[in-house]
Amino acid sequence: MALPVVIVGGGTAGSTVALQLSTRTSRDIVLCEPGDMSRWDDESRFFTVLRDDSLVHHESVVVLGRDVEYTQARAMGGGSAINGMLLTGDEPQYVEGLTCVPEVEDVGDFSRALLDSGGRISRLWWNHGRWNPGRALIHLVEEGRVSWRRSAVSRVVIVDGSVTGVEVDGEIIPTDCVVLTAGAIASPRLLLNSGIVGAGVGEAVQDHPSISFVAERRAANMGRFDACVVRDLQGEDGALGLMVAYERLNRATDSMALVSVMLMNPESRGTISKTNNDITVDLGLLASERDVSAMRQLVRTAVEILGSVPFQQVARHMVGGSHGTPLADILGFSDEELNAWIRGEVAPVSHVSSSLSTCVDDRGCFHGLRGLVVADASILPRVPYETPAAAVTIEARRIGQLLGEELA
Repeated sequence: MALPVVIVGGGTAGSTVALQLSTRTSRDIVLCEPGDMSRWDDESRFFTVLRDDSLVHHESVVVLGRDVEYTQARAMGGGSAINGMLLTGDEPQYVEGLTCVPEVEDVGDFSRALLDSGGRISRLWWNHGRWNPGRALIHLVEEGRVSWRRSAVSRVVIVDGSVTGVEVDGEIIPTDCVVLTAGAIASPRLLLNSGIVGAGVGEAVQDHPSISFVAERRAANMGRFDACVVRDLQGEDGALGLMVAYERLNRATDSMALVSVMLMNPESRGTISKTNNDITVDLGLLASERDVSAMRQLVRTAVEILGSVPFQQVARHMVGGSHGTPLADILGFSDEELNAWIRGEVAPVSHVSSSLSTCVDDRGCFHGLRGLVVADASILPRVPYETPAAAVTIEARRIGQLLGEELA
């Protein structure tokens, strides 16, 4: 009797892989995902979703020597169940009809200010409800086609260069095929804890560095979505920036708004490493002088935009960074002063990728280990130049199809 295929992680990638395998192989499929189903797929405001602590997990990552909180999903459907829903790049053909472009009347005051300042309305992973592949997967669970193990995998068992099982709650589930889809932080962490070191594990990590600006609202018009307008920025040396307007500061504060600027094509990379029993996630943000220079240009452009009439009409007071630096002070900084300020304020955007990008072939097969396939954001060659959900879904779908054909 054939051993089951074990999928580690039921996020965007894991759900997508399971959906592909379920139609291509008769082998049993076991999905290990400790998170629960979201009950918020009909909620248009993603900050409201983030109020549900059962769906999110916070951990510490290192940014330029500082410990910074990093928010991840802990739910069936993963990031697709909790993210901001922005689809800033092209829509994958096979999700046509599951996304939408908001109407102007859906736009809140700060989104309108960014729109009037040269922004564009972004396509969203929304159409009468949130796009969440976990919703489709749960039907396969109910039908018995996929077995959902509501626990985390603690170890991949390797014998003589081949996968022989995974450990869950102290029990070994025998398998000769593990699909790793736990995400760009959890996937390398699991491999390191399984004794799989070297070979590029945890190297080449990337995320989009960001700087945020906070404003007190003049009025309460927050539109339908917490974020639906972006503005593309072009810096020198090919730097690509993206400004996003958020109608709320966070999941608890409606009286304040947030505007972020991100460097979308960074060259800096970090590492995920293990020392003794400790895993350190160092994102390597702004490790290169090119990225510091690019971020400096983007911040100055963003500050000028935030000082324009459309934003002055909706904001009582606007400051930059976590220390509340006035915009006029930021504009007056020298290059060196602004570089130092940016290094003290830069934060990640929960878009971590590429941590196993040198470890796999184009089918997602892990070099030197039989039976281990990786199909999440960790295998992307670089952090995408847009929000990453589409790129992750495309790769997971492709690898799921290839693996399903091999297992058929």
